[in-house]
Amino acid sequence: MTFRATRAAAGAALALLAVAAVDASAATSMRAAVVKDGVIAIQSVLMPEPAAGQVRVRVRAASVNPVDWKAAGRAAPGASSTPGRDFAGVVDAVGPSVTKWKVGDAVTGIAATGTYAEYALASADTIAAKPAKMSFAEAAGLGVVAETAWRAIVTVGDVQKGQRVLIHGGAGGVGSSAVQIAKARGAYVIATASARNHEFLKSIGADEAIDYQAVRFEDQVRGADLVLNTVDADTGARSVSVVKPGGILVSVVGAPPAEPCGVAKIRCAETGRVSGTLLGSVVELAAAGKFRISIDKRMPLADAAKAWEESRSGHVRGKIILDVTPETT
Repeated sequence: MTFRATRAAAGAALALLAVAAVDASAATSMRAAVVKDGVIAIQSVLMPEPAAGQVRVRVRAASVNPVDWKAAGRAAPGASSTPGRDFAGVVDAVGPSVTKWKVGDAVTGIAATGTYAEYALASADTIAAKPAKMSFAEAAGLGVVAETAWRAIVTVGDVQKGQRVLIHGGAGGVGSSAVQIAKARGAYVIATASARNHEFLKSIGADEAIDYQAVRFEDQVRGADLVLNTVDADTGARSVSVVKPGGILVSVVGAPPAEPCGVAKIRCAETGRVSGTLLGSVVELAAAGKFRISIDKRMPLADAAKAWEESRSGHVRGKIILDVTPETT
């Protein structure tokens, strides 16, 4: 072989190695939204690998929750992370000791890594089968809001048939989930929201809707067995007088006022940390046609910053969903 031929062969070999390196890099990287100092940008990052007890999911859709941008606001200067907890997608890989799930399973849940990304990791115990009646976009909206509402209405509140339940912020993600869960439990449901959302509230099961902008809810409701506060501390303080003695005031926006609760002889509680382990109960309701997710806006992953702006406005009806991969339906 001539020197020239040898050089040509070596060059070809190096080119093949370069292509292989690019292919390997592409196979281990993914698109993700990364937030740093409050600014979100789409970047190429390493694909996560599942550890024992975990699955890796190809994320079809992820939902936006206020906790996403609130957490980013508390991050240390210069720190970067991928936001998001809720997702729906397809299991792509399983870690050691996982037997419940297999590659190809369509699931929804709460992830251990950020879900504003093409792939995310989740514990095998914090996901549930995607309801067949829901699209991936709808199922992505379950996670945080559905389990939070379940904890409030069932785990903490133990709502029973015939009880009167008042839900503040009934048109929001947690509020609309709570309306449906309380109704499924047989409660008489009253919800507060602006007038434009009253028809929506009735469509998901509310028996009464109160326009908080026109009247004071404490002038309209008395003797509630449970009040769920998803709004703010002032709403929680005003709600004490609405709960009947022995009833309960549950909050997802900070601890209710302890002293007034004691004086009124009512229980006051928070919902506790959402883990995803109770999500299966809500999925069963969805499968039975008793629970649905309302999507206010649906945006591509590249518009994550715009989605946060919408979420911060406080006027979202239901959920904002990010379409992460092209197959999202």
